[in-house]
Amino acid sequence: MTVPNFPKSMKILSIQSHVVHGYVGNRAVTFPLQLRGFDVDVLNTVQFSNHPAYGSFKGTRSTVEEIKDVYLGLCEIGCEYDAVLTGYVPNDDGLKTVNEICSEICSKDKNTKWFLDPVLGDNGRLYVSEGNVQTYKDILHNGLITLVTPNQLELEVLSGKKVTDLESLKVAVDTFNETYNIPNVVVTSVKLDNEPTHFYSIGSVRTTDGTYKTFYFKIPVIQASFSGSGDLFSGLLAVNYFKYSERYPEPVNDSTSLEAIPLFHSLNEVISIVDKVLQITYDYEVSKYKGLEIPSNLKINDLRIIQAQKYYLEDMANFKGTLL
Repeated sequence: MTVPNFPKSMKILSIQSHVVHGYVGNRAVTFPLQLRGFDVDVLNTVQFSNHPAYGSFKGTRSTVEEIKDVYLGLCEIGCEYDAVLTGYVPNDDGLKTVNEICSEICSKDKNTKWFLDPVLGDNGRLYVSEGNVQTYKDILHNGLITLVTPNQLELEVLSGKKVTDLESLKVAVDTFNETYNIPNVVVTSVKLDNEPTHFYSIGSVRTTDGTYKTFYFKIPVIQASFSGSGDLFSGLLAVNYFKYSERYPEPVNDSTSLEAIPLFHSLNEVISIVDKVLQITYDYEVSKYKGLEIPSNLKINDLRIIQAQKYYLEDMANFKGTLL
């Protein structure tokens, strides 16, 4: 396998959770990003034995002082970054600190890209405070975000619009765009009430006249729940931003076809890769049943990140995009 032709010496600072065992947060993104040619520095917002979906875990949440101290150490040795990637931060003060750190990095170098995963909750349940929600709204208004990746719940909370069908999805995405004016928006997964066998992944890109071009991909559901897939998704989108911006350097305007939009190709490739990772993970898990009935609510704690490594280096486009 050969490494894709990314720009040389790309460095990314990933600020999110860490687990000793399993693949969520920084553990989910580090290997795939390194394999794709990026130097990855990680700043951990928690240090857990494993992720909470196991039912029990041990460890600590990083304090504001610890996060600041690690960042100060990076500054003292002159670390600079082409991108920052932010994910789960467990408390209000910690999120405000991460905002200060990333704002400083992006303000020092206007070319630094900030990829934000606004981790608020999933599956209809918030697992952060209202203060955390407000801080994310403040961050989204700061004018420094390059790409944001809310899931369905996070889109609904941040836009104030409930999603039940394609029409209400369009309203929610339009409201989000009008409210925050982020250049690139990806809603990672949306399940509509009347379509249990598929989910949607949505991309929306700001054009040169300030309007948005929005599109979606429809993906078959694998009948299981996975931990870490959203983290992997956001990390791959970050590196793909550079890959496809280089391939399609022309600015996007209202008449630009989907095929000329970097985010269109980036998102198609990411959902194609993640779909492969999930399928490999699912196949490995169900092989344990050896003829027994597979549970309808199968929960899979860990992605087969290493076993799926060949897919991280492929140009993939397995899904058809449609304008929304």
